[in-house]
Amino acid sequence: MRTKLPAPILVLLPPAWRHSLPSADSINWHRAAVVSGLLQTILMIAAYIAWYYYAVGHWAQRAIHASLQAHPGSGADTGITGALTFVIIAMHPLTWALWYLSIEGILRTVNARANFETAGTLPLRLADRVMRYRKYGEWSAQHRVEDEVTRGQGEWDLKVSSCRPKPLWKYPLTIRYQGEFFQVQGEMHLAGAVEHPYTYLLRRLPSNEIIRGLENYDPDEAFAEENTPGFFATVYSEVRKKFAK
Repeated sequence: MRTKLPAPILVLLPPAWRHSLPSADSINWHRAAVVSGLLQTILMIAAYIAWYYYAVGHWAQRAIHASLQAHPGSGADTGITGALTFVIIAMHPLTWALWYLSIEGILRTVNARANFETAGTLPLRLADRVMRYRKYGEWSAQHRVEDEVTRGQGEWDLKVSSCRPKPLWKYPLTIRYQGEFFQVQGEMHLAGAVEHPYTYLLRRLPSNEIIRGLENYDPDEAFAEENTPGFFATVYSEVRKKFAK
């Protein structure tokens, strides 16, 4: 019980930090993310309301009154004054931060409910990227290696070990691999594994079952797609080549 109590707080950590914890496998991260996201949204909205009333009673009204005194002929009424108060407060960086954290809490809750991977909060993710860049000289948050595919017998017929999670690989999804059909039976997460922390166990599709969802799987193509540079990386590379000439 003591291990699960801080789960809504630990889920704010980036996945790389989170999965390195000794108790990572005993925590339901999706449930923790739902609770954490809801609490974050409620707290940030409450903080924004408190901040708004504080600003209205202090610096925002003084700023508006000073502006009206400087322009006595403007003739601003109460409605315009209220709108100006909202705009002035909305332009404050603290307001942006509270709005962002509120929206982030909602998105993290929705992603967790949809069983997507639960990312950490943005400030900690940025800290993780900076620390990784200083240590390894790269911004990538995860070392990418090719999937490891193993054939077996007994409880499973195919084992796929990956460096990245496959959120859609849930029972009863059917996977077509090398012309054969397999059905996802379960998954494991090995917190201590560096290259392949995510393992998926598959069985051959029983002859009496219909295909419910189908995904073609080729570890070589998946690895090539993951390592394809994005648009901005490609443009940057071409610009460097141009100036190098």
